[in-house]
Amino acid sequence: MESAQTNYRLIRDAYRSLNKKRFQEAILTLEKALSSGTGDIYVLLLLAVAYLYTDQFGKLARFITKMKDMNPSYIPLIQLDAFLKLKSAAGQSEALKLYIDLIARYPADPHIHRGRNLISSAGDFPDFQKNARLQDFVYIPRPPRKLKILEQKTSYVGTLGRRGIRIKKGIRVWWWILLIVIIFAAAALASVGVWFFISSGYFGKGQHRVKNPRADYSSIEMLSLGGSEYDLIKNIKKDRVFVYYQSVRDMTEDFNRARRLIKTEKYNEALFVLNGLYNSNVNFVVKEKVDFLIKFVIDLEDRDFEDIPVAAVNKNKYRYRGYAIRWTGRIDRARERDESHILTIRLDSAGDEPSGDADVYSGKIIPGLSKDTRVLLDGVIVDFIGKDRRAYIVSRNLRILK
Repeated sequence: MESAQTNYRLIRDAYRSLNKKRFQEAILTLEKALSSGTGDIYVLLLLAVAYLYTDQFGKLARFITKMKDMNPSYIPLIQLDAFLKLKSAAGQSEALKLYIDLIARYPADPHIHRGRNLISSAGDFPDFQKNARLQDFVYIPRPPRKLKILEQKTSYVGTLGRRGIRIKKGIRVWWWILLIVIIFAAAALASVGVWFFISSGYFGKGQHRVKNPRADYSSIEMLSLGGSEYDLIKNIKKDRVFVYYQSVRDMTEDFNRARRLIKTEKYNEALFVLNGLYNSNVNFVVKEKVDFLIKFVIDLEDRDFEDIPVAAVNKNKYRYRGYAIRWTGRIDRARERDESHILTIRLDSAGDEPSGDADVYSGKIIPGLSKDTRVLLDGVIVDFIGKDRRAYIVSRNLRILK
């Protein structure tokens, strides 16, 4: 078996070969590294990219599946999978809906935002789709130096079977990666019951909706912050987060208060608390549960739309993801894409002065829209995007004001 240092050099050389478009050379190098025992997901990612460029779609599909089994949350994999779906999308609307959903799930990823912007601004979508470049949608990081440690540490690996965890010799992995995998698996198993309750949802008009307009709160009841509490919040500098919790007790009280607000259908109030939690010093497990609650509310069809002052939203944008708002404004741009409308609206302030723009997606064509048409918008703030963090809103109802 090759040494870890030799394998790292192979992976580094393969990365350089990819950059120089010597794809067959990269494939041979990566397959050599793979056969020597370096089964890191990064190696599979590079191989998948090389197979894509050499039209080996059968191998590409197998490696995509294998990476999803290893780590479905691996961001470069998510970007690559979205790019492949973009290339096979039936139309611009389908591709745009895909990236809207990804933005809701990964609001901090700049490549997903860039992909959505490129798709929505494409004048000739078939030509754009044909010539879309991988590097515009997928970030391939440089080889991580820690790959060198891959085969220098523990020579045991644990597998979860019917009789518990079995330990086998002969497969060398980072001991701390093994620990993280076990912790993550435990967290995933604990949340299976929660996710089961939303598995019956469906996509309609570009957005995921629950089948029953009356919310099923059973999943909310099952969601808690039980277990060891000493590490539920992270000890980091206060200026790194918008909200800083000094005690687990305060954080837990906010989490439980948000759940109560959801069950009493005070959704916007709940989101105000949840978004504060999401942008705080809570740990990964808590943040995942908070994110589930935010998406639970976003997916609800039966929402009350509130006339939230635009200035208040602009002041603390991080608090307002998922809010159901009722705003007025004037159409600045309106474009039809397949059976949808993509709009830019200049929002009104209390003094009827413009207070910024918002990007709006409507799953249906609104007849009669043109520049400077006054409209009343009922919608859900899905995210804040771009350098100026402009509100991106999915319209639930849009009507022209006389």
